[in-house]
Amino acid sequence: MKPFKPLKLPLEGKIDQLKFVNELVEASTNVGKYQIMLRNSKINSDFLINPLILQEAVQSTKIEGTQVTLDEVLESEIDEKERNEDTQEVLNYYEALKYGERALKFLPISTRLFKDLHKILFSGEVRGSSRQPGEYRKIQSFIGPEGCTIETASFVPPEPQLVDEYMSNLEMYINEPEDDLNHLVRIAIIHAQFETIHPFLDGNGRIGRILIPLYLYNYKVIDSPNFFISETLEKDKHKYYKLLNDTRFNERWNEWIKFFLQSVNKQAKGNIKLIEDINNLYERDLEVAMKLVKSNNIVKIINAMYQKPIFNVKTMVNITGISDTTCRRYLDELERNNIIFSDNKFRNRKYYYYNLLDLLR
Repeated sequence: MKPFKPLKLPLEGKIDQLKFVNELVEASTNVGKYQIMLRNSKINSDFLINPLILQEAVQSTKIEGTQVTLDEVLESEIDEKERNEDTQEVLNYYEALKYGERALKFLPISTRLFKDLHKILFSGEVRGSSRQPGEYRKIQSFIGPEGCTIETASFVPPEPQLVDEYMSNLEMYINEPEDDLNHLVRIAIIHAQFETIHPFLDGNGRIGRILIPLYLYNYKVIDSPNFFISETLEKDKHKYYKLLNDTRFNERWNEWIKFFLQSVNKQAKGNIKLIEDINNLYERDLEVAMKLVKSNNIVKIINAMYQKPIFNVKTMVNITGISDTTCRRYLDELERNNIIFSDNKFRNRKYYYYNLLDLLR
């Protein structure tokens, strides 16, 4: 196969909005509902976002073949001895996304931001850490099954000397679009174009998926980078890759956009149900906890459990500001009544809030 030469953006005459108008209306409506539910949640949305981002990081790295669970990542956060290559990849993804949120206050979505995110994604001893972190590729890459050659690859991205030109065009489209498309449609196009350019030697899928919530946040479609579709894409990953390839070889952009919007809508509806369930759980367990412990400090403990559903006493002290002794007393009471469970270790005991973990997994 020869290196592919993508169309430049905007896609003149390639988009027919009538082919996905229903999907766009439904996706926009449900993303909006999800944002309203987050704002009105009984729990501070900042507490909820932390485990949601970690779950996104797990799902996005899973698409790339990493095998790690949310529980393992949460455990590795409080005990570095349990950290391995897979959990570090997930934590790097989390850090990259959080950095992106902060960086948008002083940076546009641009080459500098992409390279910064990439450098964070490959920091530490993780797979790909020797493959030019933070730099666009200088050699030809290709995509296909493990062990394939460039001759048997399913896709060969543009030649390396064209990467800067195509990325400059993508940046221009992101920041100064010349079409009248909805932002959900635009990010479908942007994500596909980024994956087609394949600017890095490794990590393009993850950076491209981080780009989705950052773009929507940048254009105020969502209140924070809190909307992720990696879970839905992972379930349909073969369809995801096939339709991406169809934008390249067959220019089937409308089919890709329709699939992307359907994925957004599925995820939004799932998120709405998740927030409903979490609100009900919070109300129920807080009521029980307040009967067990006659102190307003128990509210701080319960709130912290939504931020870190796997924790130790040190984590709880740092989040709540409650003394070590008081924390232990409250946690013992919650454990006796089966609200939380521990691993019963004498040192560095971990506590698990399974009621929430079961909803997040």
